[in-house]
Amino acid sequence: RGDDGLGPALIEQLAALALAGVETRVDYQLCVEYALELGDFKRVIFVDASLDVAPPYRHYTLPESVMPTALDTHSISPEALVYLARTLFGASSEVSMLAIRGYQFEPFSESISAAAKQNLIAALRYLTQTIKAYLKVESAPEGRSHLP
Repeated sequence: RGDDGLGPALIEQLAALALAGVETRVDYQLCVEYALELGDFKRVIFVDASLDVAPPYRHYTLPESVMPTALDTHSISPEALVYLARTLFGASSEVSMLAIRGYQFEPFSESISAAAKQNLIAALRYLTQTIKAYLKVESAPEGRSHLP
């Protein structure tokens, strides 16, 4: 999968850290059924490879309500999934995307390119710090924040 494997690679490394209160899932295609589960979480961060972001990565909030232009029972975009979760199930999760810059998306390549590996390292460091900051805020006494 070449650099298309950046998302699963990051999630596998994050899972190995075994951060308390963090659930990880690796899936190469999102499916409609995940819309029901989205509301079970306070925060959801999708991670994927992208050609459309500047290196090393971009973390952004997904739009609140983007109606899908087409639905497929086997694959759905993160934006469409969020729309369905909010519209059908009243989900109020904070949902964002961590897009990691990839370069080589050849279908028969098994390894991630050297440049993309550097982006992966930076993205993992960023995501780990971001999650730890979220967890500190959630465990802080009411009225206090540990974020700078």
